[in-house]
Formats: sequence, structure tokens, C-alpha cells
Amino acid sequence: MARKGATASLLSYMLRYPKLSAVALSFFSCVTLLLCSSLHAQENCNVEVKLLLSPAETQTAVAALSAKKETVGRIYFFDTGALDLLSQGAIVRLRQGGKNDLTVKLRPPNAKKFPAPSEGRDGFKCEVDMTQEGANHSYSITRQLAMEELPRSGTDIPRLLSPAQIKLFEDAQVSVDWTSVKRIAEITSTDWQTKSQPHLGKLTLELWEWSGGKVLELSAKVSSDAGSSTYTELQRLAKTKRLAISSDQRVKTSIALEAITHGAAH
Repeated sequence: MARKGATASLLSYMLRYPKLSAVALSFFSCVTLLLCSSLHAQENCNVEVKLLLSPAETQTAVAALSAKKETVGRIYFFDTGALDLLSQGAIVRLRQGGKNDLTVKLRPPNAKKFPAPSEGRDGFKCEVDMTQEGANHSYSITRQLAMEELPRSGTDIPRLLSPAQIKLFEDAQVSVDWTSVKRIAEITSTDWQTKSQPHLGKLTLELWEWSGGKVLELSAKVSSDAGSSTYTELQRLAKTKRLAISSDQRVKTSIALEAITHGAAH
């Protein structure tokens, strides 16, 4: 109703001031284009609903969900000892095993707003992680790596970053002192796939293990309008299968990095 009123007002203005009609029409077109572009960007975000289970019951969960196709890999995170990158919403992750790639991810902390990067960049991905805390938006760019030797320090990272990944840091105004960055985490990742579940489709069960801790995540990829209902369905499935739900429902990257750097297992 409000949009119709605004359109009628604009048309009335154009009739009263025909000399300015071209300017008004151009402005109206630009606004419409911006609104459509914003909606298009939101629609293109991948939505993944995530529920953390008790990692002590990993094998029980695998059996209860009839999970198959086990895949094992290694994940390495780079940051300072004080997690200066994570505190700015930035994550630098390297994976080896099933996938060999380097990812730069921006996840706005404390409701901080990042300008949405251009979707035209190679490897760009917009994601929404739906957890108990709500929707967590993130932008990432991943580049494939053909290497076996791991970077030893943060100063080795810049030469591995693509121009698009560097630009992503610049757009978000993330301050990086690469001399203070180091490899702070080495995580063994094991994931399983389930058969299609009623109201949920296929699910992924992923276990992260590191020295002194581990976290188990059950997730489902859904459409942008099904996040909340899917989270409820995941909870219902866990209870039906008598799987213990973790008391900590934060994003698993934050749980792992904070536990590793602070020496506390969650």
C-alpha cells in the first residue's frame, strides 16, 4: 500500500512539473534498481541451518541418523593469539584432504554492517548460518590450492591470497598485521551424509576435533524462507532420535578458536 502511494505521488509530481519528469524518472529507476539488486543479493545467499549436538555421542548420532559417506580432512585457521581477525569478523581458513583451498570469510560481529561485496568476484559466496542465536550473515571468497606444504606463519598468507580476497579485506576495512598472524588451529574434520529426512532433506553431520576439544554439528541446506522452521525440525529430529543437544549453540568456528586460544575445551 505504501509503495503504491509513493508511486502515485511521483506520477502526480511528474505531471505538475513536466520539465523535471526526466530527472524524476531517472531517480525512480535508480531506486528501483537498487532495491531489486538488494533483494536479488539476499535471494542468492545460501542458507544453512545448524544445530550442535553433544560430541560425546558422535557414533550414536551416526548410527541413529544412518549417516554414510565418511570424509576426513584437515582444517587450519590463521589469526593472532588474541584473535584480532576474528574480533573484526574476519576468518582465514585453509583446508586439506577432501578439499584443498584457502578461504577468506567475513562474518559481521556485534551486528556490524559490512558493505555487500560484488557477486561477480571469482569464488564469491554469500551465506546465512541459521543457529539458535538467529541468522548470521557472512561473505567469503575461496580459491583452490595445489600445494602440500602448509604456510608456517601469517607472512606466508598474503602471497597465497587472490586479488579478490585481498579486496574483500579492504572493503570490510579489516586491519591485518600479518607479522602477528600465525597458524593457531589444526582441526581434524570428519563429516557424514544422511539419506533424505522428512521435512528436512539430506543432512550433514560434521565432527571437529582438536587437542583438548571437539564439536559436533548437524546441518541442513534450505531455501531462504525455511530457516526458522527447519531449525525447529532439526531439534525435533534430535529429540526423536534421543540425541543430546549441546548447551552451546554458537557458530562452531568461534567455539573452536576461542577454546584453542584460551586453552578451554567446550
